[in-house]
Amino acid sequence: MTAGGPGVAGIDGMIEPEEAAEDVLDAIEKDRFLVTPHAEVLEYVKRKGTDRDRWISGMQRLHGRLKK
Repeated sequence: MTAGGPGVAGIDGMIEPEEAAEDVLDAIEKDRFLVTPHAEVLEYVKRKGTDRDRWISGMQRLHGRLKK
């Protein structure tokens, strides 16, 4: 599953390994447990925590897009 492909990466895009590594190091320095280097993933996590029904609907839509 890569950018432009049929999977999640094709929908949300991909980040470079260096960017992910920088985010991990930043989280370690700030003693932060949850590391979400991809901005869209952070939004998914927030929505899952604040409005579970909306999050489930969004995941169902995503699943439908991936099945095509």
